[in-house]
Amino acid sequence: MINKNVLSLSDAEILLDAAQRKSEELGGIHVICIADDAGYPIALRRLDKGKVTSVQIAENKAFTAAAHRRITHTFTNTFPGEEAWGIFTQHGGRITVFVGGYPIYVDGKVVGGIGVSGGNGTQDIAVCEAAIEAFAKYMDETGGGKVTIPEAAKKA
Repeated sequence: MINKNVLSLSDAEILLDAAQRKSEELGGIHVICIADDAGYPIALRRLDKGKVTSVQIAENKAFTAAAHRRITHTFTNTFPGEEAWGIFTQHGGRITVFVGGYPIYVDGKVVGGIGVSGGNGTQDIAVCEAAIEAFAKYMDETGGGKVTIPEAAKKA
């Protein structure tokens, strides 16, 4: 038997609220998805200026980050001629290998992922990181565990 921690809906709301605050600083143009450790949505928020086309992209970024346990823009081995070329065709095309998806680690284990779509790469990253920073602060204040992004999640 394996016991594991996963994000709750209330955890997802903390992440979404922080992500929304950052997005609103950038014009409120994002869709934000919080997924469980297997990459399936717990909660999704499309801000008023968020594009309908960004919904599935945000979901897929959260799926990729959580399921692969790494930041989506680190998949540099997916370029033509590289060993993982074509991986984005797997899982019904859900694997996403560009900016805007981060795994969420607590005490060294993936508990979920965040996917953000709608801005440029820098904006999407900023929204992801703001959400994770706020969640880390919450977890520290409540004794819920240590939120980190391990080096392995940052590398190809």
